[in-house]
Amino acid sequence: MDNTLEITVPEILSEIPPKLIPLITKINDFRYFLIEGGRGGGKSHTVARLLLYCAEKLKLRIVCGREIQNTIQESVYTLISELIFQYRLYFEVGANKITHRGNETTFNFRGFREQGAINIQGMEGVDVVWIDEAQGITKKTLDALIPTIRKEKAKIFFTMNRFVRNDPVYQFCQGRADCLHIKINYTDNPKCPEALKHEAAECQAKSPEDYEHIWLGEPLPKEDDALLTEELVYTAPKLEFYKGSGGLVRRILGVDVARFGEDETVFSIIETKGVTFWEHIYQDTKRNKDTMWTTGQICDLQRRFNVDLTVVDEGGIGGGVIDRLTELTHPVIAFDGSVKAKFERYSNARSQGYFDLKELLERGHLKLLNDPALLEQLLNIRFKYKSSGQRAIISKDEMRKEGVKSPDRADALMMAVSQIDDCLSHKHDKENINPQYGITEDEALLGQGQVNTPLPAFGLS
Repeated sequence: MDNTLEITVPEILSEIPPKLIPLITKINDFRYFLIEGGRGGGKSHTVARLLLYCAEKLKLRIVCGREIQNTIQESVYTLISELIFQYRLYFEVGANKITHRGNETTFNFRGFREQGAINIQGMEGVDVVWIDEAQGITKKTLDALIPTIRKEKAKIFFTMNRFVRNDPVYQFCQGRADCLHIKINYTDNPKCPEALKHEAAECQAKSPEDYEHIWLGEPLPKEDDALLTEELVYTAPKLEFYKGSGGLVRRILGVDVARFGEDETVFSIIETKGVTFWEHIYQDTKRNKDTMWTTGQICDLQRRFNVDLTVVDEGGIGGGVIDRLTELTHPVIAFDGSVKAKFERYSNARSQGYFDLKELLERGHLKLLNDPALLEQLLNIRFKYKSSGQRAIISKDEMRKEGVKSPDRADALMMAVSQIDDCLSHKHDKENINPQYGITEDEALLGQGQVNTPLPAFGLS
């Protein structure tokens, strides 16, 4: 007896690649849907078919948008219209809008940026937003658009082949529990036409680099202004050093203190492995912690790891942390990335710190923690040449304007690396800086959040 379960699939959905079936079966489990990959994967066709199927069953208001739309032909209007005619669906295809003749579902097509200004008026009541070619959406547009989609059960679809690793849409969706993220290429699509497969083979033969992006959906290679290559960054966690001590073990703690709500406070420790080798042995990240908590955590780490040198970014509330550590007579180096570098070829101390880090990686003298977020941040570090010929690392503020998150983990590591020479030359030995160096039990507990700072009694008995 054949017990095979037969499921009848509507004709318009029958051409969907198996890898994209979760868009149908799990549509009610997610608010956001990111479908990315190269040509021939069926991304746009699948979303168009799914939305047309839903539009026949429910009265919906659907907006198909992109960053800039000079003419409607630049949108998915043509694709949706062709599917309507192919399956003889009950829609009226107008010059600028598509409407279901029965339930009055509407498809509207628009560009979110018109004459340089963001235009998202009238988006509050939308049920579905589909952004095709989403690699063209800027962070500024995304930040304005998302809060306007206010319906509780609204759905937002992104289809894209991202140009760059730090794409704003990709970063917005990455790691979200309410986002279904599927990557699909022509190799995952049984319905991919033979003509497209032939084009893919031709592209692979002529330019493997183009093939990786166009057909396999990989981001474009890093720009010429990237400080580090992927090979350099991804090799570093795999390094193995000779286990001999090579002399006195030294440890440096770098702390990047959060300045804004989304920033992280990062604690990063590197340790000598032999004479010239270093290993990134510890990293911890916290958000929304005050000056007292951060100070206590630094005190605790100094004790637990017997840290030789602590360097803290003095920008923002970091200055308050440094002041408090100084009051507690704990040795600390204030790092100001904007001050003049030791060497004239760098524009400031932060730039020199990152080029020092690069040199260590190029020599194979720094083993990194295998933390994907840290490695990603290192790959996002870019530099430029100033008119003076100096090399300058792109600032955090400039990165934010381009939609790149603050590289807090990378900065904490860089600050630790920036102090290697001074640490090895004994300029900051604990005995030389402060003879009272040490941590009381209460201070250690403070670092673990177990002791509250006593409040003044104000003369009360």
